[in-house]
Amino acid sequence: MVETSETRKKRKLWNPFSKEAEEGYVPNRELLAYSAALTGQNMTYVFVSQWLFYFCTDVLGISPGKVGFLTGFTRIWDAVNDPIVGAIVDRRKCKNGNKLHPYLGKLPFFIGILTALMFVDFGVGETAALVILLCIYVAWDMTYSFQDVALWGMMSLISPHPHERSRVSQWLNIGVGAAWGVTSLIPLIMGAREAIGITEKTLFLLFGIVFGFGGECISMLASKTRERVVYVENKREQSFWQDLALLRHNKILILLLLAQVLNFLNGAVPQIYFFKYCVTIELGGNVINGETVQFYYGILVSVLSAVSMFFAVKLSDKIGGMRRIVILAQLMNIVFRVAAYFVGFSSLSQMAIVVLLISISSVPVNMVGIAQRSILCDAVDYMEWKTGKRTEGISNSLQNLTNKLSDALKLFTSGLVLEALSYNADLGLEGQTEIFYRAQWPLFMLLPALGSALYLIPFLCIRYSKAQKERVERELAERREHAQEESARQA
Repeated sequence: MVETSETRKKRKLWNPFSKEAEEGYVPNRELLAYSAALTGQNMTYVFVSQWLFYFCTDVLGISPGKVGFLTGFTRIWDAVNDPIVGAIVDRRKCKNGNKLHPYLGKLPFFIGILTALMFVDFGVGETAALVILLCIYVAWDMTYSFQDVALWGMMSLISPHPHERSRVSQWLNIGVGAAWGVTSLIPLIMGAREAIGITEKTLFLLFGIVFGFGGECISMLASKTRERVVYVENKREQSFWQDLALLRHNKILILLLLAQVLNFLNGAVPQIYFFKYCVTIELGGNVINGETVQFYYGILVSVLSAVSMFFAVKLSDKIGGMRRIVILAQLMNIVFRVAAYFVGFSSLSQMAIVVLLISISSVPVNMVGIAQRSILCDAVDYMEWKTGKRTEGISNSLQNLTNKLSDALKLFTSGLVLEALSYNADLGLEGQTEIFYRAQWPLFMLLPALGSALYLIPFLCIRYSKAQKERVERELAERREHAQEESARQA
C-alpha cells in the first residue's frame, strides 16, 4: 500500500522513496542493532531447543519416551501454526505502512516471561508437570512465531538488492553465532555446579531468566530497523489457501525447505548425553568432567568458523554464489565427520585430531545459515517477480515450519533412541546399559553426516543462476520505479 507524501509528512515517517531507499543500503548502526537483536532472540531459542529435553528428563524426572512424544508433538503443532501466522502477517494492513515492525517492539517481553516459566520446577507429579509444560509451551510458541516471522522477514524488506541482503545475512548470522557462543557456557557452568553449591533446579531457573527473559529483551533492538522495499501489492483479494497455493510457483523455496527438513538427523540426539556419560579427562592429576569437556570442545571447534563468518560474502563472490557455499559445507561435513569417527575420542591425541577435523569442516558449515537466508530472500524476490505478490510472512513462516518440523523429528528420534538404549537418569553416570555407552560416539559423530547427505538430495536440484537473479532484480527495480512515478502523480 503506497502512502501519499502528505500522509508521510504528518506521521513524520522515513520516506521510502528517498535517495537512501533507492540505493537500498543499510547503515552500520542499524545493522549492528539488527544483529544484536538476533543474538538476543537466539539466546532464547538455542536454550529452549537444546536444553528443554534434558531439563525434562534430568531435572523434572520425566521418562525420555514421554518427553520425546510431548516435545515432538508440540513442535509439530508449532510447524502447523506457522503458515497461519505468516498469512496473518502478509494480509494484515498496518496503519503506519510497516509490515513487520508491529511484532518487534513489545511482544518479546511476554515471550521472555513465558520462556523463564518453562524452566520452573513446580514440584508436582509427572503428569501435572507435563500438562503445565504443554500449556506454557503452546502460549510461548504462538507469541514466538509472530516475532520470529517478523524478525527474519525483515531481512527481505531491509534492502531491495540481493548483494546487500547477503551482507545483512552475514551479520545476522554472526549475531546468531554470538548467541551460540553465549549459550555454550551452560555446560561449563553445569560442570562447576557442585563446586558452586547450587542445584540443577535452581540453575535452570537462573538460565531461564538470563537466556529466556534477558535474550528476548535484547531482541527488542530489531525495532530500530527500516523497511526499504517498496512495491505495489496485488490488490486482488485471495483466501489463505490461495495465498499458500501461490507458493507452488516458488521451486527455490520448496527445495530449500525440503532440504532443511531432511537434515533433521543433524543433532538428533543432544550432545550432552555423549559428553556427560562417556567423556572424562585426567589432566595433571585432576579429573575434568564431561560437561566441562563439552564446553571446551564447543569453543575449540568454533574458533575458526566464528572468524570465517565475517568473510562469507567475499567467499560467495569468489566461488560463484551462496548455493556453492552450502554444497561445499555439506560435503565437508560428511567427509570430515566420517574421518573423525574412525579416529576415535578415547585419548587426548585422538581428541586433538577430532577437534582439528571438525573445526576445519565447521568453517563453511557455519556459513550455511548465511547462505540459506540469502537464498530465501532471493526466493521472495522470485515470488514477487513471478506472481506480483511478496510473501515475507508465509515464506519465513514456512522456513520456521521446516525448522520446527525438523526439531520435532529430532525430539521424537531422541526419545525413541534413548528409550531403546534403556536410558534412565536415576541410574547416574555409571549405571546405564552397555549398549547406551557404545552407541553414543557413532550417534554424536555420524548422525550429522547422514543429515548432510540427505540435505544435498533436494538442494542440488535448485537452479537459479546469477543471470536469472540479475534479471529478476532489474525487472523488479523497473516495476518499483514505475510505482514511484504513479505515486508521485497521485500526490
